[in-house]
Amino acid sequence: MKKTSCKVFTKIIIILFWALLLLPINTKAQDGNLFVSNASFAEKIYLQLDRKIYSNSDTIWFKCIVSNASEHTPSVLSGVLYVELIGFNQNILQKKLIKIEDGIGQGNFDLDKNIPKGNYHIRAYTQWNQNFDNDFIFEEYIQVFTNENQNRNPITSIKLIKEEVASDHLEVLFNPQVIDSLQKNKLTVFITVDNKRDSLLVKKQNDNKYSLDYSIKKESQFVILKIQTENNKTFTKTVALNKDYIDLQFFPESGQLVNGISSKVGFKAVDANGKGKFIEGDIVDEKQTILTSFKSNTLGMGSFFINNADCTKKYYARVKPSSIQNQSAIQFPLPKVAATGTILEATKQGDNVIIKAMSNYMMNDSLFLKISFRGIELYEKKVTFNQGLSKLTISTSLIPEGIVAFAILDKNKKTIAERLYFNEKPESRIKIALSTDKSKYGKRGLTNLNIQTTNTNDEPIKANTSLLVINKKEIGTMQNLRQNILSYFLIDSELKGNIENPGFYFKNNTSSFNDLEALILTQGWSKYNYSKPYSILDINPEKTLTVSGRVNNLFSEKKGKKDVQLTMIASGKNKSIYNQVTDSLGKFKFNLNDEYGKEIDLLFQTSKKSEQKTNNTVVLDQKKSPLISFEYDNSIEQIDSIVAPFINKSIKQKEINDKFNMQFDGILLNEVNISAKMAPIKQKVTDRFGKPKTIISGKEIRSKEEKWSYGLYSVLLFNFPDKVRIEKDTTNGYLQAIVNNIQTLVVIDGVPVLFRDYLHIPNISPTEVSSFEIIEYASGFGQLYCEVHNELSNCIPPMNPSYGNVIAIYTHSGIGLSGAFKPKGLTQTTVPAFATPKEFYAPKYENIRTDDWKQADIRTIIHWQPIVQTDDSGKASTSFYNTDNKGDMTVIVEAISDKGEIGYQELDYEISD
Repeated sequence: MKKTSCKVFTKIIIILFWALLLLPINTKAQDGNLFVSNASFAEKIYLQLDRKIYSNSDTIWFKCIVSNASEHTPSVLSGVLYVELIGFNQNILQKKLIKIEDGIGQGNFDLDKNIPKGNYHIRAYTQWNQNFDNDFIFEEYIQVFTNENQNRNPITSIKLIKEEVASDHLEVLFNPQVIDSLQKNKLTVFITVDNKRDSLLVKKQNDNKYSLDYSIKKESQFVILKIQTENNKTFTKTVALNKDYIDLQFFPESGQLVNGISSKVGFKAVDANGKGKFIEGDIVDEKQTILTSFKSNTLGMGSFFINNADCTKKYYARVKPSSIQNQSAIQFPLPKVAATGTILEATKQGDNVIIKAMSNYMMNDSLFLKISFRGIELYEKKVTFNQGLSKLTISTSLIPEGIVAFAILDKNKKTIAERLYFNEKPESRIKIALSTDKSKYGKRGLTNLNIQTTNTNDEPIKANTSLLVINKKEIGTMQNLRQNILSYFLIDSELKGNIENPGFYFKNNTSSFNDLEALILTQGWSKYNYSKPYSILDINPEKTLTVSGRVNNLFSEKKGKKDVQLTMIASGKNKSIYNQVTDSLGKFKFNLNDEYGKEIDLLFQTSKKSEQKTNNTVVLDQKKSPLISFEYDNSIEQIDSIVAPFINKSIKQKEINDKFNMQFDGILLNEVNISAKMAPIKQKVTDRFGKPKTIISGKEIRSKEEKWSYGLYSVLLFNFPDKVRIEKDTTNGYLQAIVNNIQTLVVIDGVPVLFRDYLHIPNISPTEVSSFEIIEYASGFGQLYCEVHNELSNCIPPMNPSYGNVIAIYTHSGIGLSGAFKPKGLTQTTVPAFATPKEFYAPKYENIRTDDWKQADIRTIIHWQPIVQTDDSGKASTSFYNTDNKGDMTVIVEAISDKGEIGYQELDYEISD
């Protein structure tokens, strides 16, 4: 027998982690009899959002926690977290790189004022976690409302037409332009009626609408409509044809009912929208004899026992009419009872869990009992059946808190039966004590809050906490049901699929064992994140911003160039120089210094070890985002009596926010005269020739460059004919640029190009150009003409053109034509930087004047402070100003320690007149 207590769990994790990381194949690692699935070495990522409902122009605030999956200690692997806001069309609207230090980070998304109403997807991942498919990617759905009546649904109307004799039929109207503005002709429609799938093409009508009339059987329950546009944009909608539809599923405790053995059966009932539905009723046999009754919780889940299941009988769940409107009692068949089999039962009894293995055919055989936790085998013991029964009592103190996997194995270590079980240990969590200096506050009063974090023995714990203060009346109900740090780390991060109202299971550091038991029974083994191994873990952790790639021969993208001296200049707010020699395959990797902002400019120079410049190209590795899977039916809330007032107040608050900023420590944006400061060279050109009418950025030019392009003018010729005409000079044979069919001259970095050097301009490398600008009817054109033709000593205005255009080219070198040609081995590009943390803004009411009260403060989010660190004594304090809202406010604090302990606590206080 091998036994592992919780006390040595951490040491096992550390040893096995590094052993596994170094293995070339990594489906499982073995240490004696201890097995570890490499899934346990993933990172769990948790984003605490300030809420799940927003209006346009809101800010989405989030705190990031990255921990190792096995024991929840802050991760030492990844220092870069990718957070994406994904829109309705499965496109990435915003992407942030968040700096992670000691497993903690923070960030935000600013929603555009014109963002359409609808559901949006937020996900977060590390490069390391892309080794594990999508199993450990954090995902959350939010809903955005606007004050406009926008329809973002491409399926605009669905009608069920019932016929007395003939089949019923569906009439559907489509507006695919909602998701694809380029859709012009036929629309592909996939229609599934009760699991029978069909596909067809729908033509656009004369009124530019698409319609479908489709016959269905009268007894049909569900229809799934999926449209696909000509540009492969898709949308899916599920429609319940029966509004009283109930889907009732059954989950025997270890996978099956077995003849002659009593067994627990979990069940889950969902309505037509896929939401849990309360039901109650009786379990009956085929003769309608009542065996037991059942009753679900509010989410439609629960369990019941079948005593001495009989394989010669059929069993049904008879749902009472009170559970189904406008219907009589209906019956749902239970799974068929197996004639032979083995089941595994886990029952909580005080501080112990009783494990029973029962079989009706292995009466005195020797088997193995295995206990695993997050992919790590904690316990294995040889057990012997006595008349088909084996029983074992295990103290829950020896097992960490969370989802535990029990399994019975045969003599060949093949799994016979298995069972997931939630081991509840509230004493292992952080205790959070919250206190305010008052129980009641006046409007705009200052709240002083104290936080203390301890363990179950009231010993101080140093923890990283977050502070969120909300209006309880407006979004308190939503807060109680949505994800929190306990529900995420203990259940949601371990089970695949959507968990409805995860906050239902944990609140204020307490949990409901019966509800958790029902969830574990119904979620099923197939949805456990640690039930499968992964292939080779070939994507390395990313501790900081990195740049990697390959140096190639000039005319080959396939073969690397080895032993090349590579110099990289990174220019963000600071400039850094890096040097490295490529390996035998021409590969390189640079770890960058931390840079915050939007992008970092990179300049690569290749050379031999003798420092002689070489003409090699540098190709960067692409960091790809995981495939996007947008669940269109994953709605957050409906506009109802709770959500509507919140949205209306949020929109109203925006109308007065600017006035707050003006009165307290801000300035109205529309009253600021913003004038961008030009670079000296651009200012010089503008002062002399005037402002440009057309500007083409160097980035845009480079994006159009093809492999066959041979210089700047070749890119302009084929990609920007509407802005500048490129033609061959009939006298000299080189390309020239013409605007408006009049004389056009070129100035590079403020330096006029002499006429004799115009043959070199077409061959300027696009990578050297930062901007290409056209100044029409430039000032002082006659004088410039004389300079270009080197005729300053004989510049007679009447004899020279008095008007014309100027093309101003700006290069990265900034020294004119002489520096515009690309040196050997020079490659220029950009990479994203860390997102700059934004500070949560709220008015500070230190000196309130009488006139200040004219502007109402009705904010729903009173305060957001994502990082509050308690000290060695477990204490921290902070303060914030209240709003004009009357009633209860809720303080929400989430915490994690450096040992992986987690905690959650709420506190209410009142604002009165």
